[in-house]
Amino acid sequence: MLFINFYLHVSVITYFYLTIYNLTLLGFFWILLSLLNLKLKTLYSFNMFSFDSFFLLCLTIILFSLAGVPPFMGFFNKLYLINLISQNNFFLFNFLLLTILMFGLYFYMQNLRFLHSTNYDLSSKPFLINEKVILSMHHYLLILIFILVNGFFIAEFFFDYYCWLLL
Repeated sequence: MLFINFYLHVSVITYFYLTIYNLTLLGFFWILLSLLNLKLKTLYSFNMFSFDSFFLLCLTIILFSLAGVPPFMGFFNKLYLINLISQNNFFLFNFLLLTILMFGLYFYMQNLRFLHSTNYDLSSKPFLINEKVILSMHHYLLILIFILVNGFFIAEFFFDYYCWLLL
């Protein structure tokens, strides 16, 4: 019985982490791939988002969540995972995970710094696909931002859902 309980606990935390991470990545790539700009080839093209404050806000919250900044859901996902690894005495793996998380935090924060600190000339704006895609993207991003910001309050719902799925 102890083995089944441990397996269920590991599975719930793993699926919870992967669900939130994949939803966040889906929002991130949806924003990036929905821009049809021929000049979108390098990291310097990130500064084109400064025209639309909604996309800039969504990208900022998504990158904060991916980096694991504390008030967002990505932080709690990583906290649950580190807690699970520490409880099972995998200290070397825990050190490796914390090292990788710090490098990832540096990468995401550098992208955010670049996103908010560059100026772009107003002559060439990026354009989006069509209005239906924009509307559906806005709805998805609003729901995703709500989950990422208020995720700590609804985390128990996700845990119960995965426990129900796995039993």
